[in-house]
Amino acid sequence: MGKRMLAYCAVVALTDPTRMSPDPTPDRTDASGRKTGVWTDPDPHGGVMVGEYVEGERHGTWRHYFADGRLRAEGGFERGVVHGEWVWYRASGGLLQRGGFERGHKHGTWTRWNAAGALIDSGNYDHDRKAGEWKTYHPDGSIKRTVTHRARL
Repeated sequence: MGKRMLAYCAVVALTDPTRMSPDPTPDRTDASGRKTGVWTDPDPHGGVMVGEYVEGERHGTWRHYFADGRLRAEGGFERGVVHGEWVWYRASGGLLQRGGFERGHKHGTWTRWNAAGALIDSGNYDHDRKAGEWKTYHPDGSIKRTVTHRARL
């Protein structure tokens, strides 16, 4: 199987949300010794992160798997920095939190859920700082509290 076909198969496997664990990846380096193409990187929790390197930097969608192969999180990188929307999952498979990044900084709407699937809180970040209305919820879904955070000056 050629390099291009192998990379294509790895990318197809990574984008299938029904998969419980990643397929083996080519893990290649370029002539300069930089990681390139689809890779599997170990994480300190016993799981792995799978995604593509471009010129030695993580780029595009990456998926983080628990040690048992279940999806832990997925989201984007741009030139080695977290960027775009990320979603985290509980070990049970339920949603834990969802939020966005702009060049490594929390930015945009963030939402968290408890283990039962009920909202915990939601609001916006402006480059790592809470901004605007943040709502905290009771387990029944009713609003417990609303706090307004000042925007960064």
